[in-house]
Amino acid sequence: MTAKPFPEPGAPALAVSDALLGKIGQEIDAAGGWLGFERFMQMALYEPGLGYYSAGSLKLGEGGDFTTAPEASDWLAAALAVFVAERLGALGASRLLELGAGTGRLAGQLLDELAGRGRADIDYAILEPSADLRERQRAHLDTLGVSVRWLEGLPEPPFEGIVIANEVADAIPVARFVRTGGAILPLGVVRAGAGLSIVPGPPDPVLGAAVAAIEAGLGAPLPEGYRSEVCLMLRPWLAGVFGPIAAGGLLLVDYGMSRRDYYRAERADGTLICHYRQRAHSDSLLWPGLQDISAWVDFSAVAAIAAEHGFSLAGFTTQAQFLLESIARDPVLASRRPGPEDAGGLKTLILPGEMGEHFKLIWLTRGAALGGLPGRDFRNRL
Repeated sequence: MTAKPFPEPGAPALAVSDALLGKIGQEIDAAGGWLGFERFMQMALYEPGLGYYSAGSLKLGEGGDFTTAPEASDWLAAALAVFVAERLGALGASRLLELGAGTGRLAGQLLDELAGRGRADIDYAILEPSADLRERQRAHLDTLGVSVRWLEGLPEPPFEGIVIANEVADAIPVARFVRTGGAILPLGVVRAGAGLSIVPGPPDPVLGAAVAAIEAGLGAPLPEGYRSEVCLMLRPWLAGVFGPIAAGGLLLVDYGMSRRDYYRAERADGTLICHYRQRAHSDSLLWPGLQDISAWVDFSAVAAIAAEHGFSLAGFTTQAQFLLESIARDPVLASRRPGPEDAGGLKTLILPGEMGEHFKLIWLTRGAALGGLPGRDFRNRL
């Protein structure tokens, strides 16, 4: 592990991390001394009672580890409300499902904006795997007096409406790999004294085939020593989300890029990123369970999987393009005059060095012609 230039956790938090480290160690032993990174990440984030999203630590907002777009500003919700109202109107539907709703800020903002546009009839549901975050969502939304349902699982088909996943796909565990000696080897964790270390493991046929497919698409093998990740769990996750949707679509908002950009030769250590107390860093072994671990989204993979399930790629653009075009098109948004703090939040959402270019929106539809996304169309990049 690297040095820790971070605020030290308190004793109770360290006890949780130590308990999780002990469980990870047991899994390493049971696996023969080496545990794949995907399983490590799964435990670090979601191990019941101990993982980052399963324990009770404050995660989002100024007092947490990172800030999402709805925490920064309500401009994204305002633009999404225009988009959702138009598409639900065309669909003749009122169902809106949010996956992984964070603190509930986006839900509250969206419902307020939609009500202002004459859509107080929205049937808003949240599917949130974290019990801790569900309670934060309830507390926040109760103060707003809005009506929201929490689901225990994906809705039964046929679902007619829109599904929104804002900063969800980046938290799906990924498999890490390295190209070495002309071969692709998985990366995983081993015991190292009282902590852990990341080392290559034995060849994995599934991971090897996935990387071979990536290299075939790129037209050349990745360079020697190249490290990156593949989200093997993306396919089953998307299949589950797509399954119930009979008419409508999935709007996925997240930081990511096309496959060709994702696996550029100069991006030689992948996109894995960790957040602890508003500090972004690369040490995925730092205090397991007390920090977020995520990876950028391969939107080319998302589009390909969607096509396999009969979904149309209706739109792909940057968050900056989506917001600026939405504001330009809509008279209400165009006339909105932000104050200094509101303007600062909007800049965070649209500036290239902030969220504007890193974050993308992909719009996938089935069963109805619902139009594309506002903003410049980048589907040709996928």
